[in-house]
Amino acid sequence: MKKIVMCTVAGATLFGATPQADAWGSKTRTEKTYVGKLEYQDQTITKETAELLHRQILLQRASQLVTWAMPMMNFETLYPAMLSNQKMTENDVFFSLCDGNDGVYPYMTANVTTPYTIAMSDLSKTGPVVVEIPPGEIFGVIDDAWMQPIKEIDGKPGKLLLVGPGQDVPKNFKGEVIQSDTFLVLYFYRALGTGDEAAKLRTAVKAFRLSDAAKPPKTNFVRYQPKPGDKVALNTQPRDMSFWKLVNDYVQREPMAERDRFFYAWLKDLGIEKGKPFKPTADQAAILQQGLDVGMAMSQAISFNKTREMFPTSLYAKDSGWEDAMAGMNPKIDMETYSEFNERASYGFEATTTSAGMVSRVAGKGSAYLGAYYDADGNALRGGSTYKMTIGPNPPAANFWSITVYDIENRLIIRNETKRSDRSSRTEGLIKNTDGSVDLYFGPEAPEGKDSNWIQTNKGESFFVYLRLYGPEQAYFDQTFPMHKIEKIK
Repeated sequence: MKKIVMCTVAGATLFGATPQADAWGSKTRTEKTYVGKLEYQDQTITKETAELLHRQILLQRASQLVTWAMPMMNFETLYPAMLSNQKMTENDVFFSLCDGNDGVYPYMTANVTTPYTIAMSDLSKTGPVVVEIPPGEIFGVIDDAWMQPIKEIDGKPGKLLLVGPGQDVPKNFKGEVIQSDTFLVLYFYRALGTGDEAAKLRTAVKAFRLSDAAKPPKTNFVRYQPKPGDKVALNTQPRDMSFWKLVNDYVQREPMAERDRFFYAWLKDLGIEKGKPFKPTADQAAILQQGLDVGMAMSQAISFNKTREMFPTSLYAKDSGWEDAMAGMNPKIDMETYSEFNERASYGFEATTTSAGMVSRVAGKGSAYLGAYYDADGNALRGGSTYKMTIGPNPPAANFWSITVYDIENRLIIRNETKRSDRSSRTEGLIKNTDGSVDLYFGPEAPEGKDSNWIQTNKGESFFVYLRLYGPEQAYFDQTFPMHKIEKIK
């Protein structure tokens, strides 16, 4: 018995408890924990402590639901942004042509080096959609609402039928049926090559509702060219209650994935339940907002501060200051013994769409993405300072490389007076050093004589940088190509 009492007292001391006994031998004690002070009457928590813990449970679950929802929220914001910017409705089937600084600006971590052709459909509104791909170098992907690839577009011609949950497939359809687990789907492609041939291929794909198959209409390609003063809808997660309204939209529209049953139980406790209106109480609304505030910060920590414990393969080389923006993610998400959580939360916070080509490990194929979020001293990259970045000779890119600067707040290409956000090996006038290396500069003003190698940043706005390697070579996969930290020079 004495040993048991000694262990209890030792434990109480360890956790900062202060036991006090009354005349009947009953003890009250307080433990200091990461959620605050917990009060006990003998072994029973007080009513006040129980109330504290109930609230903490909801706050913690709300924060974790934010990280859980990251990839889904990515598309839940992308789709309405496309509809708004292109002045389309959810009943329309169309492709958005996005080029240049203004054309790709609304979409998270887009780049201006290669043009985008993007379509999204809510199959619960349009019904199944037919996509016809002609012969030629057309490469892309079809993703479900969680950014999971359900079909790689690999340069082969074909006729595809995109089908949502529970939708009927005609027995006489001559083509490949792509069954999605969600009604919201994205189909995105690039026509590789240059010149007239690539330009023709870009608008050669056909897409239309299955209900229009007897007499298909001309495919609608809408170029996004915002005019000065136009309202621009952004593909970035909101930081107010509209975040949770979008989560509720998803829950009401889509069937629940089996892997998400516990998350749906958490949502239910916070006022989001399938088949019921989202009308949170004042207390629920406060918890949801506080959880969102912390959850967004957690998502940034997961995404911009990767650790080897959480992402064993994502930190490039030893202390290079660069991280795999894909976070070592397998786009399939569902592995044999678990479903990826950290990886999809990390990538979903900062980027849009996934495909097998983006994580290809075949030298000379696909693409690779490295991100830098802090300078050589471990401080944030801040728009009021000037930085230098060196890319060594012969970067491991079979095709080309590019550097793009994004704002931290929205993860969009930086907006500045010069209206440029990137430099690449294809940039005309790029200054190279005698050994073939390239020095790039980020700051509010260009260092003298370095305008061609400079990207303008904005005072009061922090930023991050992506290095894209198109056709990454073996030195990248082996991590033998030296990457250098971004250095603050003034």
